[in-house]
Amino acid sequence: MLNETKIAFAVTGVLVAGVAWGLHHRRSAVTAAEIGATLPWFAVIGIAVAVGRSTSVSGLSAGFLRSPTVYLVVGTVVAALWVVFDFVEIQQRSRWTAAIGVLMVLVVGGGTVLTMGTPQPRVLVWNGVAVLLAVGVSVLVLRTVPSSYRSTHSWLGAGVLFAHVLDATTTGVGLEKFGTTERNPISAALIQMGEGAGVSGVVLFLFVKVTVALLILRALDPDVDRAGRETVALLVVAAGAGLVPAVHNLTLFALTVS
Repeated sequence: MLNETKIAFAVTGVLVAGVAWGLHHRRSAVTAAEIGATLPWFAVIGIAVAVGRSTSVSGLSAGFLRSPTVYLVVGTVVAALWVVFDFVEIQQRSRWTAAIGVLMVLVVGGGTVLTMGTPQPRVLVWNGVAVLLAVGVSVLVLRTVPSSYRSTHSWLGAGVLFAHVLDATTTGVGLEKFGTTERNPISAALIQMGEGAGVSGVVLFLFVKVTVALLILRALDPDVDRAGRETVALLVVAAGAGLVPAVHNLTLFALTVS
């Protein structure tokens, strides 16, 4: 397994180098909008990681589903799309990047669930509850926190907040309803700290997640009307840090809870 993981990583490295050369050769300038449009692709990573951890995938395929290789694979696919867009002179590349990313989430997620078997109805219900709670909490925070203490950064800022809240709500559903365990040591320590202090560990985890998201948005508050590529890239990474584990949780519940 270790050798297969190394082979997968090496093959991915070659592909990354090839696509990077293609971008450089065509002198394709990546805009801030295109970077922001990569956010849905983090959900693809979350699904892939859940599949790798919950199924009996073996061989070289399993190597491609492991971190950090899976991040490089998805990143290579996105970069390859940009090369193709530039070659065929497609306009509005950011919209196409986001749209294909959403389509990939639906195809990969739906195909995985259908292939592995229909999820239990209670799993679908509680997954829906986790998503609705995340939407509600995010809207509440955005409407109640004074603007001087946050920066929405348009839809991307809201995406950072929602992704981290969704990570917290899916973690809570997993712990409270499905009997899962938190694998991230930092998250587990926060939850245990809350339980030890006599308050809900899940609520404390949610509070910390919201606070961290708001601090990130505040720290990256631009001095100009439109954020640059570096700021957008940091916001995408921040959102992805919450979206990957959140989607991983939702997919894992659908595949493993009986």
